[in-house]
Amino acid sequence: MFALARKDHLARNLNNMFKRFPEEFKFYPQTWLLPAEYGDFRKQFKDKSKGRKTFISKPEASCQGRGIFLTRNLEDFEVSGHYVVQRYIHKAFLIDKLKFDLRIYVLLCGVDPLRIYFYNEGLCRLAT
Repeated sequence: MFALARKDHLARNLNNMFKRFPEEFKFYPQTWLLPAEYGDFRKQFKDKSKGRKTFISKPEASCQGRGIFLTRNLEDFEVSGHYVVQRYIHKAFLIDKLKFDLRIYVLLCGVDPLRIYFYNEGLCRLAT
């Protein structure tokens, strides 16, 4: 559970799965774990051919939106800071012009054989 519930561990696992199965795991935005992947992340600011990119940065061990910021500047990051950074999706799906996230509750009972139960209700959070 720890490998999925913390955003830094989830990002690491998704990145590893993307390397192994790129077609099946292209559903999430490009993600870096800083400071470990700082060199690769820095390269994003050198390629000016695609215009200025916006990134969303989240502290790796925070919650409830604390410490999240949007930036287009590499200088906004502390070199030793621990962040999960993703390419910001500009043309995201919206509900009444608001960004949102959907939460679907799942119970994983076993993996061999695979047994998953989905709760009939979920949660939608709208950004204001």
